Amino acid sequence: MDFVCSVCNKKLPRDILVIVSHTEEHIVDEIKKKHPKWATDDGICEKCHLYYKEQMGKKI
Repeated sequence: MDFVCSVCNKKLPRDILVIVSHTEEHIVDEIKKKHPKWATDDGICEKCHLYYKEQMGKKI
């Protein structure tokens, strides 16, 4: 069964779904700046997760 990334809207295989953990709250906050309706339970694709994680590294 496929999943649609609620951040980039791409349809992807469910096995690449990433659930952002509460330990990555800084990434959650960054995603919600651009996607306020997004919830951590929605998950995101690996590409979006890596993108936002990389963005946080640039701010440090």
